[in-house]
Amino acid sequence: MDHDRVRQAQALRVKALMCRRWADTARDSEGAARLAAMASAYEGQADAFEQEAATPGCKQRGR
Repeated sequence: MDHDRVRQAQALRVKALMCRRWADTARDSEGAARLAAMASAYEGQADAFEQEAATPGCKQRGR
């Protein structure tokens, strides 16, 4: 398992959580929608990193 990818996924999930919280407190619906979209994008990236890290035979890059 690639621990760097797992850490990156965790960081992205934190960013997604923050975006969702900010969306809840947004003053306008456009801002809330934009923040919710960013949160979804972060979640998608985190899912991809976790899948890549869990892939058998996955080698760490850059080391």
